[in-house]
Amino acid sequence: MSIGVSLKCCLLFQRRILLKRFLRKMSDSTRSDHLQRTVTKPRNDVIVEAKVSEMKDISSAVKLLKLHVADKNFSFKAGQWVDMFIPGVDTVGGFSMCSPPHLLTETGMLHLAIKYSTHPPALWIHTKCCVGSQVTMRVGGDFYYSPGPNTGHRDLLLLAGGVGVNPLYSMLQHFVYCQGKEESFVKGRSAHMLYSARNETELIFKDDLENIAESVSNVSLNLYSSREKSTPSRFVRDSRIYANDVHAALSKLDIKQTDVYLCGPLPFIEDMRSHCTAAGVPSDSVHYEQWW
Repeated sequence: MSIGVSLKCCLLFQRRILLKRFLRKMSDSTRSDHLQRTVTKPRNDVIVEAKVSEMKDISSAVKLLKLHVADKNFSFKAGQWVDMFIPGVDTVGGFSMCSPPHLLTETGMLHLAIKYSTHPPALWIHTKCCVGSQVTMRVGGDFYYSPGPNTGHRDLLLLAGGVGVNPLYSMLQHFVYCQGKEESFVKGRSAHMLYSARNETELIFKDDLENIAESVSNVSLNLYSSREKSTPSRFVRDSRIYANDVHAALSKLDIKQTDVYLCGPLPFIEDMRSHCTAAGVPSDSVHYEQWW
């Protein structure tokens, strides 16, 4: 047997083992909240191992994980999440990618920004995970931004609350990336993001978002510190996101040709959906994913 055939057989055997692990978790009557909430959501067939190559604190409560995936068959769309199977942790985690799809394609890397909680997967990441740790992952979800010939010629409004910014940050980066492609489906379109957190230090990716807004002419940004006074800035306001903010953002876009993506806690989702429909956005153009 040639080395190439032997390697392929080993990879197939490894994938079968990983698949059995996931199916066991999915069918377990005591499955985790993430699996219960997403049991009806589509999932990719590809299951891979990923290694933590870097991790750092990006706020007092959020860690950024940079993971390397060697399997070239692994891919995701901007906005999707991963099931994360952690050795020694019975509960399966669910985390949205905050990096864009092209980063994975070009470098084999994907990023996750995970807030501290006592939920076992998040707790493991904050207390036990280290560079070199290995996890198993599978992509899932029907909340994503993937412009194409029939869907791409539209503006984009992104409304984020707390760490619900993760999938929307991935979407914004993907929008900017698509702008530079020769056959772009988003040329001539605009994107606007409204992002709220309790205070300025919890506005993760703040500097990166401001850099995008300053350097890309058709991207605009408003940041909101809802509970504490912030440092004076052209982007940050000391306020919640109100209906007039959503209406003002939509006034800069083609409201009938705009897709709205919402992600955050349930009260935030309900408020933003109400503001959007009141402003005249068709209900089928408002897409949302709740962050728990």
